[in-house]
Amino acid sequence: MRYLDDSLRNVGNSDLGFLSDAQVVRTLERAEWDAPEFAAPSETALGPWTRRVIVATAIWSACELPFEIWISRTPREMAACILGKLLWIALVCFALAGSRVARVAYGFLCTIGLMAVAFALPAEFRVFPLGFLLSSVECVLKATAFVCLVSAGVYPEEE
Repeated sequence: MRYLDDSLRNVGNSDLGFLSDAQVVRTLERAEWDAPEFAAPSETALGPWTRRVIVATAIWSACELPFEIWISRTPREMAACILGKLLWIALVCFALAGSRVARVAYGFLCTIGLMAVAFALPAEFRVFPLGFLLSSVECVLKATAFVCLVSAGVYPEEE
């Protein structure tokens, strides 16, 4: 049963109400096959600069590992440093692969890590100047990564 207010129309705006059901189906199927497929913009796609900054945080994390192992006092602390870096690099890989949960976790951990390290910078400068330099670079990278992630939708890339 067809309702009076439910008229079928195709792209050419011609009325399909007078056609038989088989002709309507053929017309609609042909219109589906002829219609161009537009790629929907991916919400999980990250911009090139955001990807670069996220990769830079992973690379810097790996570069810091020898210094963190050097100042570790016990083998348990060394193992914790190595495991933490491996988990960070895995999170970066998942965030780059497009996982929304990983991006949120990455942004959250960037913020938490940034705050923890930034508040300790003055004391670290007095005690361990090389560590201060390493931590400063880490803070800049994590702050930049967080800003890139948060502002990714503000100016979407134009193609």
